[in-house]
Amino acid sequence: MDIASPTPQNTAPGGASGADAPVATPQNTTPGSSGASSTDAAITTLGRREYDRTSPWQPQKPPKEPFHKRRPVLFWLGVCIVLGSVILTLGLWLKDDEDNMLGREYLAVVRVEGFIGDTKKLLTWLDRLTRDKSVKGVLLRVNSPGGSAAASHELYDALKRLAAKKPVYASMGSVAASGGLMVALAAQRILAMPSTITGSVGVKMEIPQVQGLMDKLGLQRESIASGKYKDTGTPFRSITKDERTYLTEIIDDMHNNFVTLVVQARKLPEEKVRLIVDGRILTGSKALELGLIDELGGQTEALRQLRVVAHAEYKTPVLEQPREGKFLRELLEGLFGIELPPRVALPDFLYLY
Repeated sequence: MDIASPTPQNTAPGGASGADAPVATPQNTTPGSSGASSTDAAITTLGRREYDRTSPWQPQKPPKEPFHKRRPVLFWLGVCIVLGSVILTLGLWLKDDEDNMLGREYLAVVRVEGFIGDTKKLLTWLDRLTRDKSVKGVLLRVNSPGGSAAASHELYDALKRLAAKKPVYASMGSVAASGGLMVALAAQRILAMPSTITGSVGVKMEIPQVQGLMDKLGLQRESIASGKYKDTGTPFRSITKDERTYLTEIIDDMHNNFVTLVVQARKLPEEKVRLIVDGRILTGSKALELGLIDELGGQTEALRQLRVVAHAEYKTPVLEQPREGKFLRELLEGLFGIELPPRVALPDFLYLY
């Protein structure tokens, strides 16, 4: 079948009209023919029709759609990743803006709640507040019966370093006794409610005993120690008279350290302090009368006074410390009634009510 190429109505070079312009007309070819012209090489077969690639009447390809239309999911995914990276980087920069390059001002809250034991995260928070120049004042909220002697003293030292650089006001909650009181002593001003339980200045050591249970079960335990005091406090036997004297001396030494802190922080005569540091608890009203706190009031009043002394406006935002995840504990206690112990019952020296 012979197919003639369409004849375009173009103007030939030199001014010739389309009717007079030479048109390339392909010659018929048969299989095995060797006389094909050079024009035949330009013919390409597309399906059942043939087009001349040299013809200006080639069918035009449709324009390529933009990438966001061809791959919308990939496009928006990439946009989200880029925006997320920018926001994360900006957030980390703002978080670590300890030199306050943006000129922001904040107040911050430090919460000491429950048993004072592992203080790693709390100490990290205190160190950040100490270095952060955008934080103009700190509210210390204490709702704790105390805890480990060393941990309580460690918190006190960290808070004293913080109070040396910016105002720290303490607000006592329901309980701020023993180690909780020690922590509050680091503040420049202490407020408590009339019914707050505080005081309980003293040290105690708890030694669980399981010897009777082991005797009933027919179990025995032998201990080999390098010295006579090395296994003092073991729960598998009662302590001896010498061990009791030895432990009492240690407890008295810790107690004297606590008394010294009270005398220095509250600027009270040691003789007066010695009369009330026998482990007794005190109400907020009695603590005010004895000079252990400065004023009766709640958290709102403490924050109001802090804003005044820190020259912070009422709209100045308040930063909260990062809170530990307690989802599993709340789930077990709320749904199944399983109460997890806050600590393991091992021998320990405690500033604890």
